[in-house]
Amino acid sequence: MRTFFCFIRHGETNWNQERRIQGRIDNILNETGKNQAKEVGELLKKEGINWDIIITSPLKRAYETATIIQSILQPKLKVIAIPAFQEREFGKAEGMAISKEIFDRIVIDEVDGMEKSTTLQKRVKDATLDLARKYDGKHIIVVAHSHVIKGLLTQIDSNYTFRDKMANSAMYLFEVENDKVRLIKEKRRN
Repeated sequence: MRTFFCFIRHGETNWNQERRIQGRIDNILNETGKNQAKEVGELLKKEGINWDIIITSPLKRAYETATIIQSILQPKLKVIAIPAFQEREFGKAEGMAISKEIFDRIVIDEVDGMEKSTTLQKRVKDATLDLARKYDGKHIIVVAHSHVIKGLLTQIDSNYTFRDKMANSAMYLFEVENDKVRLIKEKRRN
């Protein structure tokens, strides 16, 4: 049976606006981010898909995005925070302004204390496959972070890299069948 996923990057925070590396720093959504979450919820509602569950990173910006989406889709829809979908640990880069130099060091895994790309990719893919087995044949929303989603994308499609830009509230639809993850559609990508 096929399990369907909609991975959504959380709404904007002030640090996104300031172009600062958040990683595991637990920031909240700003007003733009709350509006983005509402727009995503309305878009998903128009799709007419009967979503079965919302999985989210435990970090506030993702969890808040998930609960806003939940309130629009169906207030009784269960929201579950799973640590495997929290953002990558960026080590000493957390809190820094994004510059070409620091971004290049992140892409080649050369930041002290940073979770390595291969570790991130395995963590996210394994968690996705675990969910697909647990909720076989269901429709699952996952609210997460840019590097979490890129970790999955780079595992299944060589056209994606960690250098790709990803807008807040970007959406990616995947299907999982027989432990194979396939990208179906990008809903929004900058």
